[in-house]
Amino acid sequence: MCAYKIVSDTSSDIYPSVIDTSVIPRVPFYVTFDKEHYYKEITEMSVDAFYEKIHTDKAFPSTSQPIIADYIEVFEPILQEGLDILCLSISGLFSGSHQSAVNAAEMMLEKYPDRKIITIDSLNATLGFGLILYQAHLMHEAGYTLEENAKVLEQLKHETIINFTVGTLDFLQHGGRIGKTAALAGTIFNVKPIICLREGELFPVENVRGIKKAMKAIIDKTDKEIKDHESDYYMTLFHAEKYDPVADVILEHYGDPNKYSLLKDMGRIGVTIGSHTGPNVIAFAYSKKYTCYDK
Repeated sequence: MCAYKIVSDTSSDIYPSVIDTSVIPRVPFYVTFDKEHYYKEITEMSVDAFYEKIHTDKAFPSTSQPIIADYIEVFEPILQEGLDILCLSISGLFSGSHQSAVNAAEMMLEKYPDRKIITIDSLNATLGFGLILYQAHLMHEAGYTLEENAKVLEQLKHETIINFTVGTLDFLQHGGRIGKTAALAGTIFNVKPIICLREGELFPVENVRGIKKAMKAIIDKTDKEIKDHESDYYMTLFHAEKYDPVADVILEHYGDPNKYSLLKDMGRIGVTIGSHTGPNVIAFAYSKKYTCYDK
């Protein structure tokens, strides 16, 4: 086992049953419903409690990034054990979490000059980030050194993509992603936007009528992008509050294990991203396998 530990912030949304927090510690984001009371994601506000509060309070939550002290709280015990650190964070275009990690690393390296800390902006979020984190874990288990792991991650993060649609446009409108008129029109005419997250940014792909057409659009876009290289990618289907059986069509399409590496039950959209997308999201992420890169 290589003498370093992987750390991430909580926006990776990967289930503890896949990678326990004792193996990869998570630095928490904060969520608030009133701009006065802030709760740490997971430890003070579970994902279930978060979505329940959205419904009961009929409120739009907002999030706040981990501060430097939050990263130091996680980093220092690891460094005291004589281990180095590989830290991954949400896209820097979404949050200042990565910069908090960078600042914390600089402070800790002054105190522990014999140790190493590499920080990586994942250019992703939720289960796209989760797939990157999962591969960092696989490489660590396979004996990749800290530097080898980081080198591959810096490549594969550019080929990790999420295509998704939302149940309501209200949360995107509240967060300033779309205008009020577009949100209202989308609701009236049952418009489902197909949105792509790649290279750390959100890109509108197309608008379709109805959830079934949205599923087809996600499949078509994915197939186009991975054509002739299907076996080179890890894939995962995920949701926010509750799973919608309409997404079974995606599972069926990518269900051939001889052709696709579909990872099931990897996680679901948590507090950080759910605050901006709302509770009804269907998303599909794919990430090029670390074995495709030279370490």
